[in-house]
Amino acid sequence: MHMNHKELVDNVSANLIKKSRKLESRRSWLAMRNYLQQLSDEQLEAILKDAD
Repeated sequence: MHMNHKELVDNVSANLIKKSRKLESRRSWLAMRNYLQQLSDEQLEAILKDAD
């Protein structure tokens, strides 16, 4: 299944939130999303693969 960049960012951020069980603040969430947006699709896919 091939996801577009936005879907990859959504999946990685959801996975990170699920693993941490909480999010410190909206500001940290936005910082994480901004960082993830800068990554390539291959990098995002690798993060998802490593998370499993």
